[in-house]
Amino acid sequence: MITSANMSEGKSFASANIAEVFAEKGNKTLLIDVDFHRPSLRKYMQVSENVGTIDYLMGEIELEEACQDTHHPNLKLMPTGIAPPNPSEWVDSAEMRQLIEVAKQTFDYVIIDAPPLLPITDSRILSSLCDGVLFVAFVKKTKRSEIKQAMRYLEIADANVIGGILNGVVVSKNDRKGYRYKY
Repeated sequence: MITSANMSEGKSFASANIAEVFAEKGNKTLLIDVDFHRPSLRKYMQVSENVGTIDYLMGEIELEEACQDTHHPNLKLMPTGIAPPNPSEWVDSAEMRQLIEVAKQTFDYVIIDAPPLLPITDSRILSSLCDGVLFVAFVKKTKRSEIKQAMRYLEIADANVIGGILNGVVVSKNDRKGYRYKY
């Protein structure tokens, strides 16, 4: 699962790119959009929003029908579909747990693009269902206090935080020449 503290820190962009890397290596990869509040993966992957995660969770379609082809033959996208009025209830459901288990059995890699941790509880719930969590922060935007609070939420959820992604790092040619490791 990939999440961040706040909106617009690059988690969907990171999710899409990580999924593409796994697919490029020949792995059968599924990218699931579970950000029912502000879905964005369909734009990145240029697929329709007709059906998706919610339709599968409601039992209206099978996994294969919820997954859409992308530009890469090894990569499928499950967009959110039409968001329900009560998205958090679907995140904390037996159907979501079943989706994750079925996807893990069907694909080599399952990447879940989850909503941000601080404004809503969805990612806190999802984090305990996933094998690992990558946390995305944005330079000069994500505050240390927000990162600490988000990490507390993940710790309380007993999430397995496997790493982090720092977005917005700008390195100019001049910086590369004089680059030094700093704390």
